[in-house]
Amino acid sequence: MAEDKAALSAAAKERGNAFFAKKTKEGYEQALAAYKEAIAFDPEDKIFHGNCSACHIEIAKDVWDPIEKVTAYAQAFAAAQRCTELGPTWVKGFVRKATSEFELVQAREKWEDKKKRDEDFQTERRERKAKSAEKPAVDEDLDADFGDKFGFAEKVLDPEISSIAAAASFGACEATCREGLGLEPKNVQLRMLLQSLRDRGHPTDEESDRSVRDQEAAAPFKADGNAAFAKKNFKEAAEHYTKALTEDPFDHVFYSNRSACYAEEQDFEKALRDADKCIKLNPQFAKGFSRQALALYNLGRYPDAETAAQTGLDLDPASAPLQNLLKQAQVETKETPEVQALIHKFRQEKQQDQKMKQLMQGLNMGGNGNFQVFSPGQFGNSTGGLDGLLSGLGGGGGGFGGGGKASMSDDQIRQMARAMAGASASAPSGGYSSAATPAPPTPPVAEAGKPTAFAPKS
Repeated sequence: MAEDKAALSAAAKERGNAFFAKKTKEGYEQALAAYKEAIAFDPEDKIFHGNCSACHIEIAKDVWDPIEKVTAYAQAFAAAQRCTELGPTWVKGFVRKATSEFELVQAREKWEDKKKRDEDFQTERRERKAKSAEKPAVDEDLDADFGDKFGFAEKVLDPEISSIAAAASFGACEATCREGLGLEPKNVQLRMLLQSLRDRGHPTDEESDRSVRDQEAAAPFKADGNAAFAKKNFKEAAEHYTKALTEDPFDHVFYSNRSACYAEEQDFEKALRDADKCIKLNPQFAKGFSRQALALYNLGRYPDAETAAQTGLDLDPASAPLQNLLKQAQVETKETPEVQALIHKFRQEKQQDQKMKQLMQGLNMGGNGNFQVFSPGQFGNSTGGLDGLLSGLGGGGGGFGGGGKASMSDDQIRQMARAMAGASASAPSGGYSSAATPAPPTPPVAEAGKPTAFAPKS
């Protein structure tokens, strides 16, 4: 009888492996069913539970609905947990457990964010409805249909899944990684998960990190990153620097170099995160402040960018990049906070216009630049001063000479921001006039959104 069960479980496992190899959603679902069949014949085999976890993880990747994603990752975590209980020395089980818990925490956060957005949306709709005395009562039914159609109808997690999701944490995920690394110190997946935890803001245990630090192993990844950066393969370079960090999370240069990559990819939130980490690891590294100032500038945080550049110059007064960053930031900090906010907003819209123009060219639609995210004319014609200013810039409210914001210079954006803020008639304390503000010499950012990232340190 036992031999029959062993044969049946082995056959089910083989079918599961064949289905899993298809690498399709249907294949993963079929594989999951086969592995569950194997468990029914032999519930004590750790591999069957680990394989079920792998199926749930792959299924979760294909799911867009937040509650379904939470459910899939929770099921993956539960299966992996059982796997490690049955096989406490099987490293792959710890990889599955740590991976599923890391993803479960992120999926749970997104689900909670969606619930909050849905609640805010529904509250806003109810408030608008309450203000309207003419809305017919029949709209109650339409409201229900609307909620169902667009995902605002209330959804709840299965109680068991909810309990698993609520208990998941980055701290527990780190503990699982440590346990697995205790069995296999050089496991790449577990080291990568630890770095992912750091990148998500979880402070991993420093003493434990130092115990697995391997500077020699990190060096080749750094060299590969520098080579990719030199070829302007910034995404690839960032991946190499991330691998270097998995081996040595205490090298500030790796964070500095990866910050430069993210800046080139216009992901300034990540660029700032890495610059901050670089500075934390080495507060005397002037280049770290240039990374930080560049990211802050492109995030519209001009006073903070000025402070960062000045701090860097206090460390390295001869740094040309920091000098240029300081001058560029000071051009903006002469403006009022309202004007600064508008300048950043218009620069973001300029980037969107430029991307759309490139897309149109790629689609062979002419790419004449007439597309624009925002037309100043949409704000109305209540002031002749604004229309006059826009006309003076070369095209009235319809796109500045047919180019939209994509063709506007920084000075034109600055003047439009002043006009929109009602500041064109008088200068702020720093002083400006309605004439174009001279651009600083050799600015570090030729155009907003197009950073000049300084080459990685060798």
